[in-house]
Amino acid sequence: MIDRDLLISAVGAWVGNCLIFDQLDSTHFFARRLMEQVDTEDIPISPTLILAESQSGGIGRAQRTWSSESGGLYFNVVWSLADPSCIAQLPMLAAATIHQAVTAVGVKDAAVKWPNDILVHGRKLGGVLIHALHGARLLGTVGVGINITETPDLSDIPGLAATSLADILGPGDADERSTTLITTFLERFTKSLHNPEPTVEHWKAHLIHTEGETISLTTSSGQSISGTYSGVNSAGHLMMQTSDGLKTLTGGDIVEEDENRETR
Repeated sequence: MIDRDLLISAVGAWVGNCLIFDQLDSTHFFARRLMEQVDTEDIPISPTLILAESQSGGIGRAQRTWSSESGGLYFNVVWSLADPSCIAQLPMLAAATIHQAVTAVGVKDAAVKWPNDILVHGRKLGGVLIHALHGARLLGTVGVGINITETPDLSDIPGLAATSLADILGPGDADERSTTLITTFLERFTKSLHNPEPTVEHWKAHLIHTEGETISLTTSSGQSISGTYSGVNSAGHLMMQTSDGLKTLTGGDIVEEDENRETR
């Protein structure tokens, strides 16, 4: 279990509320319920960290189940956002700052799989989930899942295996690693909201994909699109050269990648 007193003391500079649970259905669902209540009842809210030791119904993109047993780090942060223009950048900012956080605990060669999965040597270490609520105020939440001591089974996701900090770094102080991950993320992400460009550039620089790489992407509707990677635009959208021409894709999962690509 994470050292709660240490964590609360460490994050005080970045959040006003810290909610820690033994188990939740999902920190992301809890964050969304909190945002809806805050919006409906017009309640002021300061940045809020929501953390669970385990989740009974963790989710990833496209409502995919995310293995959330004890041994992982699962948290959401809720912010009241002043600038609507930052919404489109949240996936890039979140992935870049999580990349910076795992680097801060000693992980080398981490990379970002578009749009916001964190891979190490082709294996998934963690991921990010974003939600925004456009109500009386603009509220946003970033959900993060990182494998700390346990490596989940990702056999239901074609072409993707998992890894954990314990696999990469060996045995260590899981509490210390988790606290460093959270505090580094909060510090870097909070700063990025006020000055996003350096963080967006960090995200672009650490994308694992290379120009001309053969990729196949599954959209949220289940459509499969294949072609070659042609970079990302200023909004972080994926550009893919297909038999029908150049397509710009705003979301989805890259499920098949060039086997000859050199992984980082």
